[in-house]
Amino acid sequence: MSKRLAPKVGIASCLAVLLLLSLPYFLAPATVVGAYYGTIPVPVHLLDTLFALVAIIAFGSGLQNRSDPATVAGVTLALGAFMAVITLWWAVVTPTDTLVEAARMDSLSMHRWGFALVTFAVPISAGWYARDVL
Repeated sequence: MSKRLAPKVGIASCLAVLLLLSLPYFLAPATVVGAYYGTIPVPVHLLDTLFALVAIIAFGSGLQNRSDPATVAGVTLALGAFMAVITLWWAVVTPTDTLVEAARMDSLSMHRWGFALVTFAVPISAGWYARDVL
């Protein structure tokens, strides 16, 4: 059961990452969001999008038994760990008021921490999947 549940949770967590990543684009001007995500020299929004999409494909491949489960677990664990570390770095460096002042919305004040927290769900679910398949 959990061999099938872990990749499903991984897919759901990747979709949650993509949802939270795109949320500011619906609530604030695009130029402000670009500055919000551009506080570190690495394009966190582009890398997280790419890695989340690749992880969805990898989790789906493992779920459908089209790839070696151990390889899928390793790939998704590496992608998720890199995604979580880079997003945590971005969340620590980004000033609190970068997006809130421009969008005039206090509801976005904790977005960066929620986004960083959700990215940790990807390597956790990949680790769970790795434990189940090995």
